[in-house]
Amino acid sequence: MPHQTDLFSEEDAFRSSDKRGLGEPLPEGKALPFVKWAGGKRSIIGKISGYLPPNIETYHEPFVGGGAVFFAFQHLIKIATLADLNEELILAYDIVANDTENLIKALLIHESKHGTEDGYYLKIRDGEEPGNPVDRASRFLYLNKTCYNGLYRVNKSGKFNVPEGKYTNPKICDEVNLRNVSDVLKKVKIKIGQFDKTISPQKGDFVYCDPPYDGTFSGYQSDGFGDADQKRLKEAVDAWTEQGALVMVSNSDTELIRELYKGHRYHVHSITAQRNISSNGKTRGQIPEVLITTYE
Repeated sequence: MPHQTDLFSEEDAFRSSDKRGLGEPLPEGKALPFVKWAGGKRSIIGKISGYLPPNIETYHEPFVGGGAVFFAFQHLIKIATLADLNEELILAYDIVANDTENLIKALLIHESKHGTEDGYYLKIRDGEEPGNPVDRASRFLYLNKTCYNGLYRVNKSGKFNVPEGKYTNPKICDEVNLRNVSDVLKKVKIKIGQFDKTISPQKGDFVYCDPPYDGTFSGYQSDGFGDADQKRLKEAVDAWTEQGALVMVSNSDTELIRELYKGHRYHVHSITAQRNISSNGKTRGQIPEVLITTYE
């Protein structure tokens, strides 16, 4: 049974610990997620913590996105691999880790121009993509901080096409947090690629999977994430479990997901999560989801 907790605010979510000390504050100076990410787990960290295994020293996350779970439990993790198929996202992780100061300089320029130049967002969004890695990463982070709800969406040509958000004074460059994140990521393996190619968990390792949800938005990549991908993920979870890893998967509470993960090997836990981005009003608000674990 999970620990019973009140609903966590977004800030509270990052002050929670695991089930050995729920509510215990993270030490000062710990890094927080540096990108906004649609479908991120900030609001349910408290619920996830109730289903953590006893030990998560070695951690793998093949759909890292904004990394909310990793950053929330960073103080428990000694070895980590963070991966994603999104090239722009992974480039940003790499640049934050390895070229922080030049990234900060580039972001401060975006921050200044965003507040003074009319149409600056569209100029950057629709302009030619920079070739320099730092400029590419700063462009990605600038758009992430100023686009609608931090949504990452591309069209069939792979072009980012999210409209500008209505923010009065967005925080585009958080220098203190970027440096904290850099310190943490220097100790992390950062990889780009498919979930079944980027991680190789061993016995006792913890794997957390937060794939694009079944039946919801999957436009993070131009080719989406469909039923065949959900089934391929289940096969990967089977393989990791056979290797002795402990696996947790977040997903929608749908017939497909329930069918895929039925059987004695899997424990399907029902939770609810607040979701605010959807063209369908029925998939906004408190939505039923599942946390699937391969352990009690």
